Amino acid sequence: MKSWFLLISLLVTALTAWLVLYAGVPLSTLLSLGLGAVCLVWLVVLLTFPWNLSFAARQVVHEIAVSRESGIEVPAGREEEARTIARRMLVLAVAGHVVSAVVVAVVTFFSGRDVGYYFAGFYLLATAFRPAGAYVAHLRERVRTLGREARYPRLDVIALRDQVEALTAASERLTREVEEVGTELAAARAGLERADHDLSRRLTLMARRFEETVDGLNDNQEVITGLRAFLRLVRADPA
Repeated sequence: MKSWFLLISLLVTALTAWLVLYAGVPLSTLLSLGLGAVCLVWLVVLLTFPWNLSFAARQVVHEIAVSRESGIEVPAGREEEARTIARRMLVLAVAGHVVSAVVVAVVTFFSGRDVGYYFAGFYLLATAFRPAGAYVAHLRERVRTLGREARYPRLDVIALRDQVEALTAASERLTREVEEVGTELAAARAGLERADHDLSRRLTLMARRFEETVDGLNDNQEVITGLRAFLRLVRADPA
């Protein structure tokens, strides 16, 4: 940005020097043209920024009113803030036009260049031109809004919003239920593991006692051998 500004400044300086030194254009004429260009740029700035902010704030106030008519809650502070911004920007825009016109008229009076009075008049007339243009733009946008609301009414949008909120609540409820089921399954699994461990411990204890009892028998060695084989089978099955 700075490089472009420097380049433009150098070009303007070089052009001014060429016009004064080689083309024979009086310096006063160049100064008048330069001041005229500055006045035009400043007029564009006045017609753009403060007026745009003022009209945008008024549009916000209108949207707040429409939303409240549709049942949408909007904090009261928002509307008051938008009205304050619109009022201040309107005062700033009108004051900018009037002060600029007075400054240009005073400079023209002391410099003796009658063309400055035309710029002063432009500043004053632009005070009425911009609101008129904004009003036409507002009517055009209003027609578009009416057509859009005819196709997609705000009530439909509100109904869709309610449906989305209901679906969101249902989704959150299902998520909580799934988490609860997961917790219950984890608890049941832990209980089954404890029961299985307890059953294995009891079977091991019973097998040990049974083996001790069998070892105490002295007669019928084949029966003892068969019982021991059965005992080994019982031990191997829980594992």
